[in-house]
Amino acid sequence: MSLNPKALVALGAVITEGTVTAAAQRIHRTQPVVSRLIAQLESAVGFALFRREGGRLLPTAEGLSFYRESERALSALAEIESAARNIRERRDLPLRILAQAHVAHGLLHLALGSFCARNPSFRFSIEIRQREYISHWIANRQFDVGFAPQPVNDPRVDAELLVKVPVCVVLPGRHPLARKRRIGIAEIGKEPVIATRPGSPMRTRLDALFAAAGMSPVVRGETATSLSACQLVGQGAGVTICDPFICNLFIEDPTICIHLLHPRMDIEYSVLRPSGQVPSPTAQQFIEGVRQTAREVAEAVVRHAAGRRRSR
Repeated sequence: MSLNPKALVALGAVITEGTVTAAAQRIHRTQPVVSRLIAQLESAVGFALFRREGGRLLPTAEGLSFYRESERALSALAEIESAARNIRERRDLPLRILAQAHVAHGLLHLALGSFCARNPSFRFSIEIRQREYISHWIANRQFDVGFAPQPVNDPRVDAELLVKVPVCVVLPGRHPLARKRRIGIAEIGKEPVIATRPGSPMRTRLDALFAAAGMSPVVRGETATSLSACQLVGQGAGVTICDPFICNLFIEDPTICIHLLHPRMDIEYSVLRPSGQVPSPTAQQFIEGVRQTAREVAEAVVRHAAGRRRSR
């Protein structure tokens, strides 16, 4: 079956306008041409797209379903045409960025804000995926750059260190542990824990810490993201561990107390790119901007945690 894109455009115009005459005016075609395109399309798909009622063309159920699918196809075709036009006219394509939720919410918005201010023509798109799928999407070259915790063991993906940041303990603001100078896994083990879902990087670290201490966490609740976990901590539901990117969102929140885990444990984050793909100068500048912002965020959270300890 071969479908004519012009016939798909005519289909959308007729459905939107309700008559062949109005559709023809909208897409700048003659009425006979539009009628012929619709007839050819019905012949190609093998079912009626319209029925006539009172001089108007109304889509059949099959026609409406087909129209919805064709709209998605036309949208994708328009994106391809736009990309070709940008390449032909040497315009920069949007940088396709992939990250976990906590990196997007806690870091990328800061890095992108300052980078866009310095580069007014820069364009980007962000997709948020779970950790286990990021390598797959990068390897299949559907994104230009990704950000994820190490390790990344995929020969189809080039990984380089982005930043190393400390694990933080997040407590309700008036929690008795907030007055302590140092908080370790032994103290956390006595409290109800708000944990991210099993298999997530932070949950894996939490479980490993408890296993090394010969303890089991008292998990009061599980949630999909560190942002949600910290929000629940702020409501007094329990304690959690988190990275500085999300903690930075709560520095000014009096319902949250942030400490560094003792002894210190670091998380290493990587920049991911398809293997062998050389980043454009703009992409490399953006990566360096994210790296610098990540360092600044981590330093701010460390200073905040140290300041709280000194104030006790």
